[in-house]
Amino acid sequence: KVQMFKAALLVLLATHAVSAFMPLGMAPQLRAVGGSSKAPRRPALRMMADGKDTEIDFAKVAFSDSTKQMDGMVFKPEADATEPESRCRVDWDIACEAALNDHINVEYTASYAYHALFTYFDRDTVGLEGFAAFFADQSLEERTHAEEFMKYQNVRGGKVVLKPIAVPEMQFSRVDGTSDALYAFELALQLEKFVYRKLKKMHDLATESDDPQFCDEIEKYLGDQVRAIKEMATYVAQIRRVGTGHGVWDINQEFKDKMAA
Repeated sequence: KVQMFKAALLVLLATHAVSAFMPLGMAPQLRAVGGSSKAPRRPALRMMADGKDTEIDFAKVAFSDSTKQMDGMVFKPEADATEPESRCRVDWDIACEAALNDHINVEYTASYAYHALFTYFDRDTVGLEGFAAFFADQSLEERTHAEEFMKYQNVRGGKVVLKPIAVPEMQFSRVDGTSDALYAFELALQLEKFVYRKLKKMHDLATESDDPQFCDEIEKYLGDQVRAIKEMATYVAQIRRVGTGHGVWDINQEFKDKMAA
């Protein structure tokens, strides 16, 4: 009898211990030895209230005597909350904001195209590591420009909106192994002219919007762009002059030395 009394007392104490860590309103369920219970278990802390994920009522966690301490502590996100207006935005035209986002896409597109040229010349079947290094550097430069324009968008209080990147189709398969260098630089020349025209168009918009500061920012890149056009045009002329074979190899070595410096 003493042993039966002790066993009953242990069961009673275990029941109270379990109930202390269960949400209010839930009675502890004891499972008979050898039996099975398919009743689902509820976690002690649920990140939902009444099946809704719109708020968390900490009082409903109900860790026994901690209920009173948590009562009234409710986290609820603002309904239909909108993004706050930038405090640094001043005279930043919506059209200029959209045009700048478009140009960020242009810079990323140019960077992507240069990266494709880098991977081509880095192939073991092409073996022009100097050309590869040159175009890798060009890709990084265009990507840096994109990031700089993104930072400027934030400075003006606008919102950066990234868009899909379009890359011009490259037809290396239809040129022989010695004229691919000429093809690549003619493509690069067209890319630089394309970026320049986009910058100029954005500058025209800034002028129409009476935004001299935006004009000044764009003009920093216009100067670099015309010099890049001259550089690419010069390489096209040099490759045409030296022809194929050893002349391209010499230019490749020049690029290797230049990129390593």
